Amino acid sequence: MLPDKLTASDDVPTLDVAIQEAIEWEVALRAGDVSSDERARFENWRLADPSHDAAWAKLQARLKKFSALEGASSAAVRRAVDEPSHTRRRLLKIGAGVATGVLAGVGTKELIKAFALDADLHNGDAAPENVALDDGVRLTLGASTRVYVPAKGPQGDIFVASGQIATGARAEASSLIAVRTRDGMVQTSTAKLSVDALRTHTVVAVQGGDAILTDRNGGRVKAIDGTAWSLSSHRIQRMPETSSDIFAWTTGTLVVLDRAVPDVVETLGRYFKGYVRFPSAALSRRVSGVFPLDDIEASLRQLAEGLGLSLSFYGKALAIAT
Repeated sequence: MLPDKLTASDDVPTLDVAIQEAIEWEVALRAGDVSSDERARFENWRLADPSHDAAWAKLQARLKKFSALEGASSAAVRRAVDEPSHTRRRLLKIGAGVATGVLAGVGTKELIKAFALDADLHNGDAAPENVALDDGVRLTLGASTRVYVPAKGPQGDIFVASGQIATGARAEASSLIAVRTRDGMVQTSTAKLSVDALRTHTVVAVQGGDAILTDRNGGRVKAIDGTAWSLSSHRIQRMPETSSDIFAWTTGTLVVLDRAVPDVVETLGRYFKGYVRFPSAALSRRVSGVFPLDDIEASLRQLAEGLGLSLSFYGKALAIAT
């Protein structure tokens, strides 16, 4: 029998998304060419939730301790990628020191929580990794995936902090598996699951059986075999892809239908490993396509060209679409 409400184990930290967003706004606002519209978006973000304002205030208080950060700006990074190679290396080295200061300023505890650095399972490679848990659950971990396995939780209970997993056959087919993300939970005793913890929502695909999806507010939906769903903290919505489309990542292909561009950029970025930047106007659009995950630079170019953009690579660390 499925539980009526989501439960949180003490072993699984709550990811502080507000801290991550505050860091990103700090970087963006330090640029010398910030528009009034972008500043208005920042104010809207800060006032939209008390946790946003608190995260921003906390970050600013910590950054004040680092005098080396004074005068640093994201414009310096943009200058660096336009300079000759020997000058670029010097500037990026300086930029790396500034970045280290920012991270130190946020605090070790916050970083561990925000980026799940203490996760029980972590795949740092581009190739999927297959693992078997003590209770018989078999998992495939995608690139940059971090998973917690609560010691005090029931068997088959895991938390996907970031990245994408697929569940396989179980030693006991009748036993329940519950996969949770910050957006909610999916439970099944029969189906294979693909669970992708994206920044704005979780994508769930169900194959070989049915499952129950539950959001953070207690809303529930029965997901039938072959379907794909978007699970957010307050909404569960059917997606146009089939479960076969979603599961294609396990064999090296990303398939999306009418998907928001930030979803695709985030997913491809896990395999690129460096920093990927697309202009704000492109991030409001939606795309469909098939992207090979074993040639990530080609996939990023494919995405950019489909949006009418050009893409420049600066080594393996930076990809900028314009």
